[in-house]
Amino acid sequence: MKRPVPVLTVLLLVLLVPRLWAEQCSVKLVSSAQPDCWSLEEIVLEVTGGIHSDREKALALHNFGMKHQIHFIGPMEDGGYLVDALKILGVYGYSLCGNNSAAMCALYNLAGLEARRRFLNGHVVPEVRFEGRWNYIDTDMYGYVVKPDGSLASVDDLLADPSLFRRDSFNPDPFLPFDSMKGMQSCFADTEGKKDYHPYLCAHIMALRLRTRESVTCYFRPRDRFYIAPSALPQEMGTNYRSYWLEGPVRANSLAWTDTVPAAYGNALFEYRPDLGSQVFRLENPSVSGVKTLSGDELPPLAAAARDKPASLVVEVTTPWVIAGLQNDLTDFQDNSGGAVVSGWFWRPADSDENRILVSTDGARTWEQVWENPRLGAVPFRVDFTPLVEGHYGYLVKFEWVDREGSGKVGLEGLALETWTELSPMALPRLEPGKNTLTLSNGIHRAALSQSRWEKGVGLRDQELQNLMPVEGSSLLVPVEPDKPGILTFSLPADGLIDELRLGVEARTLQQGKPQDVSVRLSVSENRGASWTELAAFDSHPEHEQDWLTFNHVVRDRSLSGADTRVKVEVDRGGLSKVVANSLVRTAPRVPSALRVSHTWLEGPGRRNRQTVSWTFQPGAENTSYEVVTPEQGIINESFKIEAIAPGKTGDAE
Repeated sequence: MKRPVPVLTVLLLVLLVPRLWAEQCSVKLVSSAQPDCWSLEEIVLEVTGGIHSDREKALALHNFGMKHQIHFIGPMEDGGYLVDALKILGVYGYSLCGNNSAAMCALYNLAGLEARRRFLNGHVVPEVRFEGRWNYIDTDMYGYVVKPDGSLASVDDLLADPSLFRRDSFNPDPFLPFDSMKGMQSCFADTEGKKDYHPYLCAHIMALRLRTRESVTCYFRPRDRFYIAPSALPQEMGTNYRSYWLEGPVRANSLAWTDTVPAAYGNALFEYRPDLGSQVFRLENPSVSGVKTLSGDELPPLAAAARDKPASLVVEVTTPWVIAGLQNDLTDFQDNSGGAVVSGWFWRPADSDENRILVSTDGARTWEQVWENPRLGAVPFRVDFTPLVEGHYGYLVKFEWVDREGSGKVGLEGLALETWTELSPMALPRLEPGKNTLTLSNGIHRAALSQSRWEKGVGLRDQELQNLMPVEGSSLLVPVEPDKPGILTFSLPADGLIDELRLGVEARTLQQGKPQDVSVRLSVSENRGASWTELAAFDSHPEHEQDWLTFNHVVRDRSLSGADTRVKVEVDRGGLSKVVANSLVRTAPRVPSALRVSHTWLEGPGRRNRQTVSWTFQPGAENTSYEVVTPEQGIINESFKIEAIAPGKTGDAE
């Protein structure tokens, strides 16, 4: 007979003791119940660790994929179906066959296996090469087919004889019961099964950053903030598509992990309520100009330093997950709210004084004004600019004010920012019934994300084009002279020391061209373009049969100066539809602070009793592991919260 498990047992184990600083960068929480889903490399390492057979590696990754993706309308960003593997698995957690196959091919390749996509009748599947042959493993739908000799069927086997589905003597494991053998057979009838050897990007970086008095609460169930690009839905909105907006990606008969049915998406809320008068705030938000801090209880805490001289403050919000708003009007998909809100008080004593707020989503290259103060006195404001930033992974807010009369009282008070994101609960560090070990860590890097949005007229930083021109109304750049290479050069998104650079390129064939015509070359200059070093050269696979090709390269063997580095992308006999340049930027420690972690779950009869436990880790506690023991009869994960607080606060094992 098992001994009863107490309602809560907490054991704190401090393993390593480097310094823990604010701003907190590369904050990561992982649990023993779940592979580390903060990077593709960690997923592959944990899922395939200790496995020597290529077949078993592939099936272990397939099993992971089935548990971490909901079959749903494919996520889109910037007008195209998403193929960035980490975004599919860690941000959205739902996919259609094309997205799913792209993500799985990335995992297989990182595990050292050759993989490709095949295009069928209304369906796309991956193939993995092991045991000297190609093997069909469908993580979106059916699974795989075992032949009488015990080997797995290839796509070509099934194209030649689709009835193999109906002769399969057992269901694959795992298996989606709504995928009938007859239905799968129809996908393989009368089709070529075109091959795609270049299906994915590996560019996204999941690095959580928190400043003092900033927190993120991650919810395992929906909080009604769901991002889907309007272009992903048909013009005629039927009942089924309306429910997508109301319910989000939800599937009752999914194999994706969930402790309540149906499987669904999740949300996270970022909250930042800084102490504007503190030195910590100025250190963590250095983009300040023409501003003085008033002393003691004087208000406003931030005021213009001089008469008639503009004062400004820029606050950056970054998130590993996609920003999503609350849909209000199902006939207008731009009518959303609550995804990004800034509030506070602006002081404007005289009519001639100025207060305004602006927002940028392209790293301060352009700004859009979202509010100007029309009133006098200490004026409260609450500005919702969700439509500007939804679908992005961060933004900048600029506060500007001018003291025209010299009162010394034009300024800012009580600032607060709220940002909602969508995320995959399958990728979150969860608790399971019984004993759980969780590890909290941080690092010295922040993520700087940057990508082209040519269809919106937005290029990369300091972008220059040679023999390339945009195609109006699309994301495509094509060569002016098709027989000469097109060249794109640009600067990195941040000026600091960059210890990792992830480059992703989406190329396209030209009209009447072939995939094998296209080649891409990546080069880097560390002296602002005076000289260049080749990073990588890519050609299309000889059997590739699609008009699009993606190429990836990661620079980790050197540290790059963001201010001095330029990247060159040369495309020969092809066009460019997207270029991504994401960086891990080294961040110098500024001020010491503490991290507090809180877990909330439901337990007991009907799993209605809410339990919350918190720990505060003071500066000097990094890579800290702790244990949580929960009842064995079952729990429901509700949320966890990570917050950066001033050092010296209490709250251990509350």
